[in-house]
Amino acid sequence: MNRARPALLLLSASLIPVIILAAGMGWFFVAEQRKSLDEGVRARAATIAATVQRELNTQIQLLSVIADSPRFDLPVSRSSFTETARRLRERVPGWEQIRVSDEVGNVVLSLPPLEASSSRRVIDTESYDRLLRSGEGVIGNIVIGPKGQAAFAIRVPIERKDKLRAVLSAVIRPAMVTNLLHATGLPDTWPAWIVDGQDRLVASTGSPELAGKKGDEFARFSGSGVGLANLKAGGDLRVAEVALEETPWRVRVGIPLAEYDQLARKAWMLLIAGCCFTLLLSGAAAVLLHREVNARHRERESIANWQRMDALGKLTGQAAHDFNNLLMVFQSGVEGIKRRRNDEQRVTQFLGHMSDGVARGKAITQRLLSFSRRSNQGATHIELDGKLADLEPLLRQALNDAIVMDVNVPNDLWPVHADPAGLEIALINLLTNAREAMQNGGRVTVSARNVPQGATVDPMLRGEFVALTVTDTGKGVEPPDLLRVFEPFFSTKENGRAGLGLTQVHSFAKAAGGTVKATSLIGHGSAFILMLPKSTAPRMPREHEGPELDLPKTILIVDDTPASLESVRLALDGLVPTIYTASSGAEALGILERHPDVESVVSDIMMPEMSGIELAEAIARKDTRLPVVLMTGYSDKLEAGLEIARPVVAKPFKNEDLAAALAAERLKTVQLGNVVRLDTSSKG
Repeated sequence: MNRARPALLLLSASLIPVIILAAGMGWFFVAEQRKSLDEGVRARAATIAATVQRELNTQIQLLSVIADSPRFDLPVSRSSFTETARRLRERVPGWEQIRVSDEVGNVVLSLPPLEASSSRRVIDTESYDRLLRSGEGVIGNIVIGPKGQAAFAIRVPIERKDKLRAVLSAVIRPAMVTNLLHATGLPDTWPAWIVDGQDRLVASTGSPELAGKKGDEFARFSGSGVGLANLKAGGDLRVAEVALEETPWRVRVGIPLAEYDQLARKAWMLLIAGCCFTLLLSGAAAVLLHREVNARHRERESIANWQRMDALGKLTGQAAHDFNNLLMVFQSGVEGIKRRRNDEQRVTQFLGHMSDGVARGKAITQRLLSFSRRSNQGATHIELDGKLADLEPLLRQALNDAIVMDVNVPNDLWPVHADPAGLEIALINLLTNAREAMQNGGRVTVSARNVPQGATVDPMLRGEFVALTVTDTGKGVEPPDLLRVFEPFFSTKENGRAGLGLTQVHSFAKAAGGTVKATSLIGHGSAFILMLPKSTAPRMPREHEGPELDLPKTILIVDDTPASLESVRLALDGLVPTIYTASSGAEALGILERHPDVESVVSDIMMPEMSGIELAEAIARKDTRLPVVLMTGYSDKLEAGLEIARPVVAKPFKNEDLAAALAAERLKTVQLGNVVRLDTSSKG
């Protein structure tokens, strides 16, 4: 029995989480099924609403075309109206009556003609007033006519010279809407009905004779979205309500509550059974555990003590190693702050050194990546006057207190096209190199000038460039060494450390499509001229000149990484009214087919099956005017030097960077759209 107890205990303990997990999974499955039912009912209601709205819009468009025809130029001839209305009723059987009424709601013309005893005033004054206020076609509420029949009207203005002269209306029986309800293929047990803005029944799947009566005559529903309803004929429903986009009508679709709750009953039965079985096994396990604890208490205590000591020894050694490596950087700063905690200047200096320790590691990584970069990844439009003003505090930190730095940038300086991160690192490397050359202090000047075509320092360069020059008053470089300053690992530093800073500057300049030149005079200093190509994009407005970010109203974001996709969506949430997301290129193309209103696409480059570059090409084949901006954290194709025609923003990016890339891409697509293609097939 002593040997069987551990086995029974192990079996009981292993079955308990399995049963709990099974019950939880069952409950989760049922909850998901109920959620799926809710989504299905809501989707059905949305489909019906879209179908009805599309049909009503078609009716309004048709009536608007008729209202704009010369036959309805005022004054309208009665014979002309009668003939036109007769033909319309033959071609559009759903139009029960066609009327022309004046601005105050008096029916002037009607086919069939109004009876002598009938009122010549418009019955549905609410929709009539709505048309007079908006001047656009409207769908009226359901009303009961003089003969007790329900109908609703579609109304459009008759305008001449931008002034409303009369109103053209078509009276439609609810049977047309009822037929649309039956045509959507609802399950037989799912009722559906439509109510107008006054909660009167327009149409229903089961009781067409109730049209025009209060919606409660068919089913009593309270709330909005998803809720419960009681059928007048008996029975409870789980109902989803969806409003039509351009009318006060609402579509309601219900599923019998018995079908909906059947899943809940299964879940409760499964949960109760799982709880009972779990309690039984837990009791058995508790008894076995109590006996096992009493039988092996001493042995287990001895083993536990040995294990704790062994684990403590290993943990202490590993923790000491990791924490010493982590805290050593800050130890000197902490000690210095303790000694001079009242010396604000020294404390600030210590904190700066501690912060530099963190920044130095990041800077080394960026330099290595920049040195290995073979393409102009992340290149974008840079306005150097603003960029250098923002970087000036950072650049001064690359020098020491004995060095004076001047920044001279003309107001008419051209923008450049380069990688912003690479530019920052290149400037820091140039200033660091200047600092090493001026051990006893001096002056560094950062200047820039426009270089027109044909005036560059390198005859191999073509086009317009901006020359960014860093000049120092250091000791200078020997002529033989001046030819090798951009070589990897070549250095003239006295400490013998290998220099990769100028190599990075050279790599950055070449990747940007420019070059870097060095001149020096022994005893007087050196000058490094960084040639960067002029940007063709227009200058961006300053923050005080322009209002908000120039972002599209509707955007599609494509990324196969869920976290990255959600991060970009959240960053644009509130700035872009409508955002669609896709996790693959195929899904993105499907969304573009269903939503032609998408104004811009932002896609990740590295995706399986279809990359962002291939997606951009597929979009261009269908719509050359749709702007596409690519984003990437790393792309081997771009690093290998692949040239693509779309802007690329590097992750992580700011909303301002994305807005600038989208603006540049929109400008390019507009320019391409304005190109007139000559027809070379004609002769003569």
